Amino acid sequence: MKRIMIIGAGASGLFCAIKCKELMNNVDVIVLEANKQPLKKLLATGNGRCNLSNKSLSFDQYNGEVTKPIQEIISQFDDQKEFLEEGLLTKWMGNLLYPASEQAKSVAEVLLDRAHHLGIAILTEQTVISLKENNQGYKIICEQASYDADFVILAMGSQAGLLSTENDRQKIIGNLLPMVPFRPSLTQMYTSPVLKSLKGVRVKAIVKLMDQDALLSCEKGELLFTDYGVSGICVMQLSRFYKPGCHLEIDMMPSLEEEELEAILKKSPLTRPLMGLVNTKIEQYLFKNKEPVKTLKNLKLSITGLRDYKTSQVMQGGVVVRALDDNLESKRHPGLFVIGELLNVTGNCGGYNLHFAFASAKHVANAIEGIINA
Repeated sequence: MKRIMIIGAGASGLFCAIKCKELMNNVDVIVLEANKQPLKKLLATGNGRCNLSNKSLSFDQYNGEVTKPIQEIISQFDDQKEFLEEGLLTKWMGNLLYPASEQAKSVAEVLLDRAHHLGIAILTEQTVISLKENNQGYKIICEQASYDADFVILAMGSQAGLLSTENDRQKIIGNLLPMVPFRPSLTQMYTSPVLKSLKGVRVKAIVKLMDQDALLSCEKGELLFTDYGVSGICVMQLSRFYKPGCHLEIDMMPSLEEEELEAILKKSPLTRPLMGLVNTKIEQYLFKNKEPVKTLKNLKLSITGLRDYKTSQVMQGGVVVRALDDNLESKRHPGLFVIGELLNVTGNCGGYNLHFAFASAKHVANAIEGIINA
């Protein structure tokens, strides 16, 4: 009996295990997980609601090596159809796809129930030390046991949000596959100055990421001032394009042009006209400013860095896609596959990363079935 070993019981790893077993009932499927429980990161996604996908699956929502085969994997996967086949009903809320229950726990329970029903072994607290190729396939060496496999699927994700490190993955992959170093993405920013007087203030803004006079990217959405810099969805989106030395230009009143704002303030009967227009803390900050309107419309903050992997939703970088064929199989090491966030493909906020995790998992399961049945 052929054995498929999957390293990582996150969203991509467990979904791939299920698809492998559904397609090939005569194979042995084992999933190794370093944590005490599988799907740890999935349970926290979408603030516990689990945003599974997005109606707007445009490829410019992804960074990294978004090659033509990667684009096909993304575009060909139908989340609603696939999850309904597993017993999970989903629904669209605007452009975002959620489980009908709006609970990440529902997604986790469905995947775990399916895995158990199919006889998939999920072995937790299995810290992999190394992966070696041999004449029979591969040997996976863990701290307390070792396993032989005909096929190995790497689904360890990145260190984002967890206490593992990039070195953990590099030790496992060793010299088998090249990697682009990980760096934080979809995360908060450290700024100079830090506007501590505005801590906790949320404002709907247009935020530009600038490299001197060059626009790197622009987002419209909620920005949150913190005691270290700035956060919020728009800031996290912009972090994908961060480079050292860049800065933010923030329009905290995008509904009005500067001239319109000046005209409103001149007509105001208030001694401090901005009191009637903006958050109290913002007004107090601007009251001390020599050019309050210009600052309100174009607040400039230097970015001194991004917060680290512990607060990042995902990491940019990972296994080099061009080292793999169209099936996401290593070109140099047959039977070795890579899926999900471990690949050098990173999506925006809004379900893009989970969509790719599930899509790449299904793609590799189909590829292995083709190899075994050839």
